[in-house]
Amino acid sequence: MADPNGFEQRLDSLVTEIRTCFADEVKAAGIVDPQAIVAWAHQHAATVSSVRYDRTPAGFCRTITLHAADLEKFSAVKL
Repeated sequence: MADPNGFEQRLDSLVTEIRTCFADEVKAAGIVDPQAIVAWAHQHAATVSSVRYDRTPAGFCRTITLHAADLEKFSAVKL
């Protein structure tokens, strides 16, 4: 089975649900546009720091936990 704590292309093709969590350092930083970074993170799931897949009855749920490094990647792309 694939590593549940990293991006896995085969599992990602079976994703039927998505979730997003924010690490404590990100919560403390205060995100200006959380919807934009969440959308970006799920569109670029292979590049974020923490991806987890959980089995659901209909497929898999992708949970991304956003960290400060992900905010830096997002900021670099949006400049």
